[in-house]
Amino acid sequence: MEGYDLALVGNLIAQPAFQKKFGHFVSESAGYQVPAAWQSGLAQAANMGSMVGIFIAAPCADRWGYKKTTLGGLVAMNALILVMFFAENLSVLLAGQFLCALPWGAFVACAPAYASEVAPLRLRNILTLYIQFCWTAGQFVSVLSGKVGREGSSKWAYKVPIAIQWAWPGPLLIILLFAPESPWWLTRKRRFTEAEKSAERLGGKQRPINEHMAYMMRTIATEEAEENGVKILDVFKGVDLRRTLIVCLIHASAYYTGLVLGLQSTYFFQQAGLSTNSSFALSMGNFALQVFAVLLSFVLTTYVGRRTIWLAGTGFNTIMLFVIAIINTVAKKENTGASWGQAVLCIFVFFSYGLCLGPIIWVTIAETSSIRLRSLSVGLSRVAYYILSIPAIILNNYMLNPDAWNLSGKCGYFWGGTCAVLFIVSYFCFPELKDRSYREIDILFHRKVSSRKFASTKLELTDDE
Repeated sequence: MEGYDLALVGNLIAQPAFQKKFGHFVSESAGYQVPAAWQSGLAQAANMGSMVGIFIAAPCADRWGYKKTTLGGLVAMNALILVMFFAENLSVLLAGQFLCALPWGAFVACAPAYASEVAPLRLRNILTLYIQFCWTAGQFVSVLSGKVGREGSSKWAYKVPIAIQWAWPGPLLIILLFAPESPWWLTRKRRFTEAEKSAERLGGKQRPINEHMAYMMRTIATEEAEENGVKILDVFKGVDLRRTLIVCLIHASAYYTGLVLGLQSTYFFQQAGLSTNSSFALSMGNFALQVFAVLLSFVLTTYVGRRTIWLAGTGFNTIMLFVIAIINTVAKKENTGASWGQAVLCIFVFFSYGLCLGPIIWVTIAETSSIRLRSLSVGLSRVAYYILSIPAIILNNYMLNPDAWNLSGKCGYFWGGTCAVLFIVSYFCFPELKDRSYREIDILFHRKVSSRKFASTKLELTDDE
């Protein structure tokens, strides 16, 4: 749902019917345009709403569980879409974006933590990667809905894509009613009988249930030895501070790897010199390839370490973004070949994000955070993501908008630079957690092992510290 709506905003501002309804006439060549300030405002309203939702949802998830918190978010989502659907001006549309984003906080705070806790070790990357797949699939459906309505001149050209948001909450709510609560959460709450039943539903027959319960209790006891209870400030204390910084760095850096161009690819293609029809068609292909990239990542993460994939992705995107900027600098906008070249390289950047970066973000924030503070750590990392997305979106809108800075592909100099900085920082800070159990991860952090040595450090089964 979040993936759909974030891509929806980028597609709507490039849609002629939406531009004419909510924008103003700029010139014969540029036509109607939604002001850059409002473009940024619509995107930021969603981010601000999600941040507020996370601060509400994270404590709720810790108190009432992932299942009940997510169910509440789905019920709220069904009602709040009405505000966006009936919006007749940018102010109401902005308010609708903010309100719809509130339940996203529940989904973001719960989904990665729940997926990582219900999955066995060998499937942990698959379930957490599935979050990225859903996010990407939502983006593709958003682009498809925008392409269908791109030539429409009535209000339904943009209202139908907004209404499609109702396709998800209802079915998901019904499915979730039959899902088990996380046995890890139940064990933390000392509800051992329920935890045992939940573990059995999730595959306890493949592993002696008493052994699995003992493993969960031992891991949780090790974490709780330092602190009793869960407080939001705990994520900034002791060894958990390092874990918090890692998840926040990895999650918050997403927009600075070139993702912001991918999310607004339709608009970027237009400003690079392609026609509206070509931009929508290419953007749809862009998001379809993104879905394919995420599917490939299921295989890639099974055999290659998280750290290796992340560094390869950031290095590749750095090069591609600088090449986009160089092409835009030396070629004229009327040069069709250069326009298509920039568009193709932008697709390469987005494909790399879907294959190497986006999936690793969800896996890393779920694995790196401690079990005791997982919902808070995951939520906080997403807040960091939203906070750092604010300047990224504002800058990108002004760099691309012909009524503002009109830099088009030259923005690659800036995003290539931020991606290069991220590569350097990640080399020293990103730990390898592939094939490590939560107990082993706890021990490695408690021993303050260097991030570059996580993969080579050997641990014994009897180790607790």
